[in-house]
Amino acid sequence: MNGVASAWYPLFSCEDFPLHLPEGHPFPHGKYSALEALLREAGFAGNLTRVGTASREKLELVHHEDYLNRVFGGCLTAEETRRLGFPWGPSYLNRALASVEATWQCALTVLAGKARVAGALAGGTHHAFADRGEGYCTFNDIAIASRYALSTSVDRVFVADLDAHQGNGTASVFAREPRVFTFSMHCEENYPRTKEKSSLDVGLPRGTGDDAYMEALEAYLPEALAYFSPELVFFQAGVDVLAVDRFGRLGLTLEGLRKRDVFVCDAVLSRGIPLVLTLGGGYQRDAAAVGRAHAQTYLTAAKVLARFV
Repeated sequence: MNGVASAWYPLFSCEDFPLHLPEGHPFPHGKYSALEALLREAGFAGNLTRVGTASREKLELVHHEDYLNRVFGGCLTAEETRRLGFPWGPSYLNRALASVEATWQCALTVLAGKARVAGALAGGTHHAFADRGEGYCTFNDIAIASRYALSTSVDRVFVADLDAHQGNGTASVFAREPRVFTFSMHCEENYPRTKEKSSLDVGLPRGTGDDAYMEALEAYLPEALAYFSPELVFFQAGVDVLAVDRFGRLGLTLEGLRKRDVFVCDAVLSRGIPLVLTLGGGYQRDAAAVGRAHAQTYLTAAKVLARFV
């Protein structure tokens, strides 16, 4: 990162609200603290802010009242808790609220013109629907921030979802919203079993490696951006596309991941569009390794940004 200090951009962290999961739980929650530590050490320390929790009013931009009542009242059914994948409790609720707030603050920052890029060190919870949560996602942070953006001066929002899993919740929320373009490139033979219809879905075969992945991304993303001409882009930058991931079923190397991130950031910033980065999935058993993969994405964005400042 030498020579790109001018490209440090604002980051928003939720580390004051840690997840407390039982021993043996498959979600590598230690990736969050590892990621923040790596980015502080790399030079982001002066640009990193820890957020509080989002208000219920913000959640109501997307989520149904009866669902929110059950969440805040601690009245989720056993089936709802199973679909979420987390044991329900106050610490998890606060963490979910902070994740929404981090992405919200990113949107506020870029919409106010304070930065061209902002990053949430959480979020990307794209499996949350308006009326339910699924797959480690309680509230849909990108959908909520997108609704806020549309209530201001923004008329067109683009969601570039490159997690290994389809962004089914986001696609559902915006299924009848022409002002939001949902782009999801994911492993077709993977969770969720039943896919929603995004504005553009690119389903990849299991095991897709670097070259084929980039060929697909280069074929579809620029055309979609040119067609829709967005005023704001959210990048769901899941690292579960890596071959070493337990749940992603794709075959990227770390170098392939870097090329993906360079391409997306360049495609957005070269068009003069503000960019919000969110975390997305990453499920290696080694939480520190997942943190390093996520950190590579945020540092790659800083390198690309340096070309435009």
